Amino acid sequence: MTANFFEQLSSNLSELLKNDNEYNVIIEVGQAPNIQTFKVHSIILNSRCLYFKDKLDAITYNDNNVKIIKQDNISIEVFNIIVKYIYCGTISLENVNTSVIFELLIVSNEFRLEELIKHVQLFLLENNASWLRLNFSRVYQASFKGNNLKDLQQFCTKIIAKHPNIIFKSDEFLALPENILIFTLKLDNLQMDEGKIWDFTIKWGIAQNPSLPPNPDRWSNEHFLALKNSLQNCLPLIRYFQISGEDVFNKVRPYQKILDPTLWADLMLKFMAPNSPITSRVLPPRVNLPSTPLPSRNSGTPVVDNKFSEIESNKALELRKSGESYRIMGKYKESITDLTKSLEIEPNNAFALRSRGDSHRMMGRYNESLADLNKSLEIEPNNAFAFKSRGSTYHKMGRYNESLVDLDKLLGIKPNDAFALRVRGESYRMIGRYNESLADLNKSLEIEPNNAFAFKNRGTTYYMMGRYNESLANLDKSLEIEPNDAFALRVRGESYRMVGRYNESLADLNKSLEIVPNNAFAFKSRGNTYSKLGKYEESLADLTRSLEIEPNDVFALEARGNTYRMMGRYEESLADLNKSLEINPNNSWALKQREITNGLLKK
Repeated sequence: MTANFFEQLSSNLSELLKNDNEYNVIIEVGQAPNIQTFKVHSIILNSRCLYFKDKLDAITYNDNNVKIIKQDNISIEVFNIIVKYIYCGTISLENVNTSVIFELLIVSNEFRLEELIKHVQLFLLENNASWLRLNFSRVYQASFKGNNLKDLQQFCTKIIAKHPNIIFKSDEFLALPENILIFTLKLDNLQMDEGKIWDFTIKWGIAQNPSLPPNPDRWSNEHFLALKNSLQNCLPLIRYFQISGEDVFNKVRPYQKILDPTLWADLMLKFMAPNSPITSRVLPPRVNLPSTPLPSRNSGTPVVDNKFSEIESNKALELRKSGESYRIMGKYKESITDLTKSLEIEPNNAFALRSRGDSHRMMGRYNESLADLNKSLEIEPNNAFAFKSRGSTYHKMGRYNESLVDLDKLLGIKPNDAFALRVRGESYRMIGRYNESLADLNKSLEIEPNNAFAFKNRGTTYYMMGRYNESLANLDKSLEIEPNDAFALRVRGESYRMVGRYNESLADLNKSLEIVPNNAFAFKSRGNTYSKLGKYEESLADLTRSLEIEPNDVFALEARGNTYRMMGRYEESLADLNKSLEINPNNSWALKQREITNGLLKK
């Protein structure tokens, strides 16, 4: 009789993982600044995971006899579950967020952990079917990532067959990979009118060719050929002889040039002489299934009135589309109105939440923006647009480190997003990481060479680094594109002052104050410029205005103290210098000026 002591073995291996004794592999998981290192053992990885066996075979040991593997596309939480499974053969999913469990399934499939794939897939299907339906498009596409996910694919296929609108009318349909569209068109039991199937197929094909003119009546032969090439694997799957005569005339005829001439002739023959033989291949009609309601997206119970559900779903879709159109047009209030109505029908639609969150951001409603974007990322944890919008929101709120985390994630997905590079560059500047700021802004300008915002921010970064001539060159370019940017005018005015070009400094600062009349920085900078020109009364007036807006600005207090001294008003000079030193006690310049002023006062 063989005795098994797996529990103690699992416990011992768990201790080995915790203590990392004699490790010879380091796995770095996550993206900066959130990276966690796992110290593990090649002999266990090789024996338990084919993915890591292949990885390790391709890597050489470093000088410390350690191999390093980077896994920046996996969350730390998911990898923690996987590495414990590899070492201990144990897993518990009861208290794990469903989005994490789904990511675990995708990673397990990538790692070729067949036993874990089966377990996680079954757990999701038995315990989280409502979440799978809520994230249907994402789940359906993921189910095609290998033969081990056939159960998930079958789950999705059954839903699509009975309720095809869930995919054909989804926000992601036009971006659907070709192999998934082909699989869907092959379904014999797809419950959709064949004329509508043709419509959606054409829309998908046109979306793959965005340069096509909107009106097919104006297409050239090359335009039709481009569409035909995009649909060459889809067209044979349409059941043409099941399309009504009216739909053939109104929907198919405008695109007849993409069909084989024989097929078009046979279609005409069917309606004009239905008893005549045809030579084209005729696919059988799709099988009608018993009518059943679409399961609720928020619970495991069916919706009682399926017709009402479909009407409401279509209404939500139209509201999402109009809300997104308003957002793109810059009509953010209207966008929020329509998206809110859409979310009243489908409260967990990630697309609507993202779009509304971005509209809130553009209106300066940052807390509302964060609420929507946080919820959207709970539903779709790796959405690039949501990371970009939330990162921008954090930036606007002055939460620069949080902004950097989100923008790092986005740029890990889309490394050439010029907007994200610009915002991350500005966030780096705001926390004093100037070299990193320049690197991002340089890259963004390689992608979009004439962006005024990038030039403005690069000019400001150069200013903060004391590189005033480079600052001026960039601000000149920014103001050529947007001549009334008050911020760029202020910084250029200050840069002019720093290189002794006082008249040019005054011109920029005057113009900036015409555009934004009560800016403390502009008054402070202009006050300093007047002081350099010996215009002390004007200097005093501007520095006083600046301090009325920002009473504890150390630099303005020092500057006004210096102006008072130059005017012989020593007691007022001392008052400003003393106040500046209460705020910043170790400022050597202010200490020196106070010493000089005290000396003058005693004479």
